[in-house]
Amino acid sequence: MALDKYKLTKNPQALCDLINTHVDREESRLQYRYTTWALAWYYLNGARRFDLFDPTSGMVQPHYLDENGNMEYQSQELLSAIDRVSGIINSMDIRPKINRTGSALTHIRDRAIGQVIADAITKQDHLDDVLSQFAHIFVTLGSCGIAGHITDHPTVGLTTDYEVVHPRELYPFPSLGHDYTKQRGLIRERVVPLSYLEEIFGRRVRSNLEKMYYFEVEAGEEIDPYDGDDAPGASFGPRYNTNKVGYGGDNKKETTQKLVRIRELWLFSTHDMVDRYVVTSGDYVLDDKEFDGLEVYCPIGFARFMETGTFHGNGLFDLLFSVNREMEKLLKSLFNNIRDIDQYGILVMLRVSSTSVLPCVM
Repeated sequence: MALDKYKLTKNPQALCDLINTHVDREESRLQYRYTTWALAWYYLNGARRFDLFDPTSGMVQPHYLDENGNMEYQSQELLSAIDRVSGIINSMDIRPKINRTGSALTHIRDRAIGQVIADAITKQDHLDDVLSQFAHIFVTLGSCGIAGHITDHPTVGLTTDYEVVHPRELYPFPSLGHDYTKQRGLIRERVVPLSYLEEIFGRRVRSNLEKMYYFEVEAGEEIDPYDGDDAPGASFGPRYNTNKVGYGGDNKKETTQKLVRIRELWLFSTHDMVDRYVVTSGDYVLDDKEFDGLEVYCPIGFARFMETGTFHGNGLFDLLFSVNREMEKLLKSLFNNIRDIDQYGILVMLRVSSTSVLPCVM
Protein backbone atom coordinates (compact mmCIF):
# COMPACT_ATOMS: atom_id res chain seq x y z
CA MET A 1 0.00 0.00 0.00
CA ALA A 2 1.29 3.44 -0.92
CA LEU A 3 1.92 5.97 1.82
CA ASP A 4 -0.61 8.46 0.45
CA LYS A 5 -4.03 8.21 2.09
CA TYR A 6 -7.35 10.01 1.91
CA LYS A 7 -8.53 12.49 4.54
CA LEU A 8 -12.29 12.94 4.19
CA THR A 9 -14.51 15.64 5.62
CA LYS A 10 -15.86 15.41 9.15
CA ASN A 11 -19.10 17.18 8.28
CA PRO A 12 -21.84 14.49 8.59
CA GLN A 13 -24.03 15.71 5.73
CA ALA A 14 -21.08 16.25 3.38
CA LEU A 15 -19.72 12.82 4.30
CA CYS A 16 -23.04 11.15 3.48
CA ASP A 17 -23.25 13.00 0.17
CA LEU A 18 -19.71 11.96 -0.71
CA ILE A 19 -20.30 8.26 0.01
CA ASN A 20 -23.70 8.21 -1.71
CA THR A 21 -22.32 9.88 -4.82
CA HIS A 22 -19.39 7.48 -4.96
CA VAL A 23 -21.60 4.38 -4.63
CA ASP A 24 -24.00 5.69 -7.30
CA ARG A 25 -21.05 6.21 -9.61
CA GLU A 26 -19.76 2.69 -8.96
CA GLU A 27 -23.26 1.24 -9.46
CA SER A 28 -23.48 2.82 -12.89
CA ARG A 29 -19.99 1.74 -13.87
CA LEU A 30 -20.52 -1.87 -12.77
CA GLN A 31 -24.01 -2.31 -14.23
CA TYR A 32 -22.76 -4.65 -16.95
CA ARG A 33 -21.07 -6.88 -14.38
CA TYR A 34 -24.20 -7.03 -12.22
CA THR A 35 -26.24 -8.05 -15.26
CA THR A 36 -23.70 -10.75 -16.11
CA TRP A 37 -23.89 -12.11 -12.57
CA ALA A 38 -27.68 -12.30 -12.89
CA LEU A 39 -27.24 -14.14 -16.19
CA ALA A 40 -24.84 -16.59 -14.51
CA TRP A 41 -27.34 -17.40 -11.76
CA TYR A 42 -30.18 -18.08 -14.19
CA TYR A 43 -28.00 -20.05 -16.61
CA LEU A 44 -26.58 -22.35 -13.95
CA ASN A 45 -30.13 -22.99 -12.74
CA GLY A 46 -31.54 -24.07 -16.09
CA ALA A 47 -32.55 -20.97 -18.06
CA ARG A 48 -31.34 -21.08 -21.65
CA ARG A 49 -33.28 -18.40 -23.54
CA PHE A 50 -32.95 -14.71 -22.71
CA ASP A 51 -35.26 -12.33 -24.57
CA LEU A 52 -33.77 -9.31 -22.83
CA PHE A 53 -30.20 -8.67 -21.70
CA ASP A 54 -29.74 -4.94 -21.18
CA PRO A 55 -26.73 -3.92 -19.07
CA THR A 56 -27.68 -0.24 -19.29
CA SER A 57 -30.82 -0.87 -17.23
CA GLY A 58 -29.76 -4.09 -15.49
CA MET A 59 -32.65 -6.04 -17.04
CA VAL A 60 -32.46 -9.79 -17.61
CA GLN A 61 -35.48 -11.75 -18.84
CA PRO A 62 -34.86 -15.51 -18.65
CA HIS A 63 -36.98 -18.37 -20.00
CA TYR A 64 -36.70 -22.08 -19.33
CA LEU A 65 -38.56 -23.09 -22.55
CA ASP A 66 -37.86 -22.30 -26.20
CA GLU A 67 -40.17 -20.37 -28.53
CA ASN A 68 -42.23 -23.51 -29.18
CA GLY A 69 -42.76 -24.30 -25.51
CA ASN A 70 -40.24 -27.16 -25.44
CA MET A 71 -37.44 -27.68 -22.98
CA GLU A 72 -34.14 -26.30 -24.16
CA TYR A 73 -31.18 -28.63 -24.56
CA GLN A 74 -28.95 -28.26 -21.50
CA SER A 75 -25.31 -29.20 -21.23
CA GLN A 76 -23.81 -29.13 -17.74
CA GLU A 77 -20.19 -28.90 -18.85
CA LEU A 78 -19.84 -25.36 -17.49
CA LEU A 79 -21.34 -26.34 -14.15
CA SER A 80 -19.06 -29.37 -14.03
CA ALA A 81 -15.99 -27.22 -14.68
CA ILE A 82 -16.99 -24.82 -11.91
CA ASP A 83 -17.58 -27.74 -9.55
CA ARG A 84 -14.14 -29.24 -10.25
CA VAL A 85 -12.31 -26.00 -9.48
CA SER A 86 -14.53 -25.35 -6.45
CA GLY A 87 -13.64 -28.80 -5.15
CA ILE A 88 -9.94 -27.90 -5.22
CA ILE A 89 -10.59 -24.72 -3.25
CA ASN A 90 -12.78 -26.64 -0.79
CA SER A 91 -9.79 -28.80 0.08
CA MET A 92 -7.86 -25.77 1.34
CA ASP A 93 -7.23 -25.31 5.04
CA ILE A 94 -8.55 -21.87 6.06
CA ARG A 95 -8.30 -22.31 9.83
CA PRO A 96 -6.60 -19.38 11.60
CA LYS A 97 -2.85 -19.78 11.84
CA ILE A 98 -0.70 -17.90 14.35
CA ASN A 99 2.80 -16.96 13.21
CA ARG A 100 5.53 -16.04 15.67
CA THR A 101 7.34 -12.73 15.32
CA GLY A 102 10.74 -14.01 16.50
CA SER A 103 12.77 -17.09 17.37
CA ALA A 104 13.07 -16.50 21.11
CA LEU A 105 11.55 -19.01 23.51
CA THR A 106 8.91 -16.50 24.65
CA HIS A 107 7.85 -15.93 21.04
CA ILE A 108 7.49 -19.67 20.48
CA ARG A 109 5.43 -20.02 23.67
CA ASP A 110 3.19 -17.05 22.79
CA ARG A 111 2.63 -18.46 19.33
CA ALA A 112 1.65 -21.88 20.73
CA ILE A 113 -0.80 -20.32 23.21
CA GLY A 114 -2.34 -18.19 20.48
CA GLN A 115 -2.76 -21.21 18.21
CA VAL A 116 -4.49 -23.19 20.98
CA ILE A 117 -6.94 -20.33 21.54
CA ALA A 118 -7.58 -19.94 17.79
CA ASP A 119 -8.28 -23.67 17.41
CA ALA A 120 -10.60 -23.64 20.42
CA ILE A 121 -12.83 -20.83 19.18
CA THR A 122 -13.00 -22.04 15.55
CA LYS A 123 -15.53 -24.71 14.61
CA GLN A 124 -14.57 -26.92 11.68
CA ASP A 125 -18.15 -27.56 10.51
CA HIS A 126 -18.75 -23.80 10.30
CA LEU A 127 -15.54 -23.34 8.30
CA ASP A 128 -16.59 -26.09 5.88
CA ASP A 129 -19.93 -24.36 5.18
CA VAL A 130 -18.27 -20.98 4.70
CA LEU A 131 -15.60 -22.38 2.39
CA SER A 132 -18.20 -24.17 0.26
CA GLN A 133 -20.18 -20.94 -0.26
CA PHE A 134 -17.05 -18.91 -0.88
CA ALA A 135 -15.63 -21.36 -3.43
CA HIS A 136 -18.72 -21.37 -5.64
CA ILE A 137 -19.11 -17.57 -5.75
CA PHE A 138 -15.37 -17.03 -6.10
CA VAL A 139 -14.95 -19.44 -9.02
CA THR A 140 -18.20 -18.54 -10.81
CA LEU A 141 -18.24 -14.75 -10.55
CA GLY A 142 -14.53 -14.03 -10.24
CA SER A 143 -14.25 -12.53 -6.75
CA CYS A 144 -15.60 -12.85 -3.24
CA GLY A 145 -14.93 -11.73 0.31
CA ILE A 146 -14.90 -13.29 3.77
CA ALA A 147 -15.62 -11.24 6.88
CA GLY A 148 -14.43 -12.44 10.27
CA HIS A 149 -16.17 -11.75 13.58
CA ILE A 150 -15.61 -12.81 17.19
CA THR A 151 -18.72 -13.19 19.34
CA ASP A 152 -19.28 -14.08 22.97
CA HIS A 153 -22.08 -16.64 22.97
CA PRO A 154 -23.91 -17.06 26.31
CA THR A 155 -23.54 -20.87 26.27
CA VAL A 156 -20.74 -21.65 23.79
CA GLY A 157 -18.52 -18.82 24.97
CA LEU A 158 -16.02 -16.98 22.82
CA THR A 159 -16.32 -18.18 19.23
CA THR A 160 -15.49 -17.06 15.71
CA ASP A 161 -18.07 -16.40 13.03
CA TYR A 162 -17.21 -16.11 9.35
CA GLU A 163 -19.45 -14.45 6.77
CA VAL A 164 -19.22 -14.81 3.00
CA VAL A 165 -19.51 -11.38 1.33
CA HIS A 166 -20.96 -11.36 -2.18
CA PRO A 167 -18.86 -9.23 -4.59
CA ARG A 168 -21.83 -7.05 -5.52
CA GLU A 169 -21.73 -5.65 -1.97
CA LEU A 170 -18.13 -4.42 -2.34
CA TYR A 171 -16.73 -1.35 -4.10
CA PRO A 172 -13.25 0.13 -4.17
CA PHE A 173 -12.56 3.64 -2.95
CA PRO A 174 -11.82 5.78 -4.86
CA SER A 175 -13.07 4.79 -8.33
CA LEU A 176 -10.20 2.96 -9.98
CA GLY A 177 -10.80 3.10 -13.73
CA HIS A 178 -7.98 1.29 -15.53
CA ASP A 179 -5.55 1.28 -12.57
CA TYR A 180 -6.72 -0.82 -9.64
CA THR A 181 -3.44 -0.25 -7.79
CA LYS A 182 -4.82 3.11 -6.63
CA GLN A 183 -7.28 1.56 -4.18
CA ARG A 184 -7.14 3.32 -0.81
CA GLY A 185 -10.31 2.03 0.79
CA LEU A 186 -13.21 -0.39 0.65
CA ILE A 187 -16.98 0.17 0.77
CA ARG A 188 -19.55 -2.46 1.64
CA GLU A 189 -23.22 -1.87 0.92
CA ARG A 190 -25.67 -4.26 2.54
CA VAL A 191 -29.18 -4.56 3.94
CA VAL A 192 -29.67 -5.38 7.63
CA PRO A 193 -32.70 -5.51 9.95
CA LEU A 194 -33.45 -2.36 11.91
CA SER A 195 -33.30 -4.36 15.13
CA TYR A 196 -29.67 -5.25 14.39
CA LEU A 197 -28.70 -1.57 14.18
CA GLU A 198 -30.61 -0.80 17.39
CA GLU A 199 -28.60 -3.46 19.24
CA ILE A 200 -25.34 -1.84 18.11
CA PHE A 201 -26.09 1.90 18.08
CA GLY A 202 -28.99 2.19 20.51
CA ARG A 203 -32.19 4.24 20.43
CA ARG A 204 -30.80 7.03 18.28
CA VAL A 205 -31.26 4.78 15.23
CA ARG A 206 -35.05 4.79 15.46
CA SER A 207 -35.20 8.51 16.29
CA ASN A 208 -33.27 9.29 13.07
CA LEU A 209 -35.00 6.70 10.92
CA GLU A 210 -36.50 9.28 8.55
CA LYS A 211 -33.00 10.34 7.49
CA MET A 212 -32.04 6.76 6.65
CA TYR A 213 -32.85 4.49 3.73
CA TYR A 214 -35.30 1.91 5.06
CA PHE A 215 -38.27 -0.09 3.82
CA GLU A 216 -40.64 -2.76 5.07
CA VAL A 217 -41.03 -6.32 3.86
CA GLU A 218 -43.09 -9.23 5.04
CA ALA A 219 -41.16 -11.38 7.51
CA GLY A 220 -39.66 -14.33 5.67
CA GLU A 221 -39.39 -12.54 2.33
CA GLU A 222 -36.08 -12.51 0.52
CA ILE A 223 -33.90 -9.88 2.19
CA ASP A 224 -32.44 -8.61 -1.04
CA PRO A 225 -33.95 -5.46 -2.58
CA TYR A 226 -31.53 -5.63 -5.52
CA ASP A 227 -33.24 -8.54 -7.27
CA GLY A 228 -36.60 -8.79 -8.92
CA ASP A 229 -38.96 -11.74 -8.83
CA ASP A 230 -37.09 -15.00 -9.31
CA ALA A 231 -39.97 -16.63 -11.17
CA PRO A 232 -39.31 -17.74 -14.76
CA GLY A 233 -39.70 -14.86 -17.16
CA ALA A 234 -39.15 -12.24 -14.46
CA SER A 235 -36.99 -9.19 -15.01
CA PHE A 236 -34.26 -7.70 -12.88
CA GLY A 237 -35.29 -4.20 -11.89
CA PRO A 238 -33.12 -1.30 -10.77
CA ARG A 239 -30.89 -1.94 -7.79
CA TYR A 240 -32.56 0.92 -5.93
CA ASN A 241 -36.23 0.47 -5.14
CA THR A 242 -37.39 3.55 -3.27
CA ASN A 243 -40.91 2.26 -2.66
CA LYS A 244 -41.74 1.26 0.90
CA VAL A 245 -43.56 -2.06 0.67
CA GLY A 246 -46.46 -2.41 3.09
CA TYR A 247 -48.91 -5.22 3.75
CA GLY A 248 -52.48 -4.80 4.97
CA GLY A 249 -54.32 -6.70 7.63
CA ASP A 250 -54.79 -6.40 11.36
CA ASN A 251 -51.41 -8.01 12.12
CA LYS A 252 -49.26 -5.80 9.90
CA LYS A 253 -46.89 -4.82 12.71
CA GLU A 254 -46.46 -8.47 13.64
CA THR A 255 -45.84 -9.80 10.12
CA THR A 256 -43.51 -7.16 8.67
CA GLN A 257 -40.00 -6.03 9.50
CA LYS A 258 -38.02 -2.92 8.73
CA LEU A 259 -34.80 -3.27 6.76
CA VAL A 260 -32.11 -0.62 6.42
CA ARG A 261 -29.49 -0.28 3.69
CA ILE A 262 -26.15 0.76 5.19
CA ARG A 263 -22.82 1.65 3.63
CA GLU A 264 -19.57 0.97 5.45
CA LEU A 265 -16.31 2.65 4.46
CA TRP A 266 -12.84 1.57 5.55
CA LEU A 267 -10.02 3.98 4.64
CA PHE A 268 -6.61 2.30 4.50
CA SER A 269 -3.22 3.53 5.60
CA THR A 270 0.21 1.85 5.92
CA HIS A 271 0.21 -1.97 5.53
CA ASP A 272 -3.52 -1.93 4.75
CA MET A 273 -4.34 -0.93 8.33
CA VAL A 274 -7.60 0.98 8.79
CA ASP A 275 -7.22 4.72 9.30
CA ARG A 276 -10.94 5.53 9.51
CA TYR A 277 -14.23 3.62 9.65
CA VAL A 278 -17.55 5.22 8.66
CA VAL A 279 -21.09 3.78 8.60
CA THR A 280 -23.89 5.72 6.86
CA SER A 281 -27.45 5.17 5.72
CA GLY A 282 -29.11 7.74 3.53
CA ASP A 283 -28.30 11.14 5.05
CA TYR A 284 -27.39 9.88 8.53
CA VAL A 285 -23.98 8.90 9.91
CA LEU A 286 -24.35 5.90 12.21
CA ASP A 287 -20.69 5.67 13.18
CA ASP A 288 -17.43 7.50 12.47
CA LYS A 289 -14.20 6.32 14.10
CA GLU A 290 -10.56 7.22 13.52
CA PHE A 291 -7.68 4.88 14.38
CA ASP A 292 -4.60 7.06 14.15
CA GLY A 293 -1.64 5.21 15.67
CA LEU A 294 -3.62 2.00 16.28
CA GLU A 295 -3.14 -1.38 14.61
CA VAL A 296 -6.62 -2.01 13.21
CA TYR A 297 -7.38 -4.08 10.12
CA CYS A 298 -10.38 -4.35 7.82
CA PRO A 299 -12.49 -7.38 8.82
CA ILE A 300 -13.15 -8.28 5.16
CA GLY A 301 -10.65 -10.29 3.15
CA PHE A 302 -11.16 -9.98 -0.61
CA ALA A 303 -9.77 -12.18 -3.40
CA ARG A 304 -9.99 -12.31 -7.20
CA PHE A 305 -10.11 -15.56 -9.14
CA MET A 306 -8.66 -14.27 -12.40
CA GLU A 307 -6.85 -10.97 -12.69
CA THR A 308 -8.10 -8.69 -15.46
CA GLY A 309 -6.86 -5.33 -14.21
CA THR A 310 -10.21 -4.57 -12.55
CA PHE A 311 -11.30 -4.66 -8.93
CA HIS A 312 -13.69 -7.64 -9.32
CA GLY A 313 -11.76 -9.76 -11.84
CA ASN A 314 -13.33 -12.57 -13.89
CA GLY A 315 -14.56 -16.07 -13.12
CA LEU A 316 -15.05 -19.29 -15.04
CA PHE A 317 -18.48 -18.18 -16.18
CA ASP A 318 -16.94 -15.23 -18.05
CA LEU A 319 -14.33 -17.54 -19.54
CA LEU A 320 -16.50 -20.48 -20.67
CA PHE A 321 -20.08 -19.23 -21.08
CA SER A 322 -19.89 -18.24 -24.77
CA VAL A 323 -18.24 -21.47 -25.91
CA ASN A 324 -20.54 -23.63 -23.82
CA ARG A 325 -23.68 -21.87 -25.09
CA GLU A 326 -22.64 -22.18 -28.74
CA MET A 327 -21.92 -25.87 -28.18
CA GLU A 328 -25.43 -26.33 -26.77
CA LYS A 329 -26.98 -24.66 -29.83
CA LEU A 330 -24.97 -26.84 -32.22
CA LEU A 331 -25.82 -30.04 -30.37
CA LYS A 332 -29.50 -29.07 -30.27
CA SER A 333 -29.50 -28.58 -34.06
CA LEU A 334 -27.64 -31.86 -34.54
CA PHE A 335 -30.08 -33.83 -32.43
CA ASN A 336 -33.07 -32.21 -34.17
CA ASN A 337 -31.64 -33.04 -37.60
CA ILE A 338 -31.03 -36.66 -36.68
CA ARG A 339 -34.53 -36.95 -35.25
CA ASP A 340 -36.07 -35.51 -38.43
CA ILE A 341 -34.04 -37.89 -40.63
CA ASP A 342 -35.07 -40.84 -38.50
CA GLN A 343 -38.72 -39.82 -38.66
CA TYR A 344 -39.12 -39.12 -42.39
CA GLY A 345 -36.47 -41.39 -43.86
CA ILE A 346 -35.47 -38.92 -46.59
CA LEU A 347 -32.82 -36.26 -46.87
CA VAL A 348 -33.38 -33.08 -48.91
CA MET A 349 -30.15 -31.76 -50.43
CA LEU A 350 -29.84 -28.52 -52.42
CA ARG A 351 -28.01 -28.47 -55.77
CA VAL A 352 -27.06 -25.62 -58.07
CA SER A 353 -29.98 -25.88 -60.46
CA SER A 354 -32.51 -28.08 -58.75
CA THR A 355 -33.53 -29.77 -55.57
CA SER A 356 -33.10 -33.50 -55.37
CA VAL A 357 -34.77 -35.79 -52.91
CA LEU A 358 -32.45 -38.66 -52.01
CA PRO A 359 -33.30 -41.71 -49.91
CA CYS A 360 -31.65 -41.63 -46.54
CA VAL A 361 -29.39 -44.56 -45.74
CA MET A 362 -29.90 -45.53 -42.12
